[in-house]
Amino acid sequence: MLRLIVPTLSLLLTLPLAAQAASKQDYELSQMLQKVAKESSVGTPRAINEDILDQGYTVEGKALVNHLSVRQEHAERMQSNPAQVRSQLGDSVCRNNGYRNLLSKGAVLVYRFTVYKSNQPVMDQAFDAASCTAGSKKKK
Repeated sequence: MLRLIVPTLSLLLTLPLAAQAASKQDYELSQMLQKVAKESSVGTPRAINEDILDQGYTVEGKALVNHLSVRQEHAERMQSNPAQVRSQLGDSVCRNNGYRNLLSKGAVLVYRFTVYKSNQPVMDQAFDAASCTAGSKKKK
């Protein structure tokens, strides 16, 4: 009977510690994302080019969301070739050390595109750590 009690007790003591560690990591990630969103939103809205306006960043759970407005014509081009949009965004994300660091900590980077002024949804593109590993960038 003692052989069953000791392993059971050690398991019961380990579970709260693991949950506490996960909560601390989640809290730290949340704080980091809030800081990045605040700093990255300074000076927004700002034009990226004649078709895209950066509206700033927000945080949704573990996701850092970049809100981007695009002209209607650009939205139509994006929707006609989502694989190319994903590839270009993925290349940009995976070359950025700051983004890769966030992703390695469990964050997700989301690009949320809407049509300028109407806020009509165009598309979301989300990237996590697996998005930057060899061969998996095209899967997501």
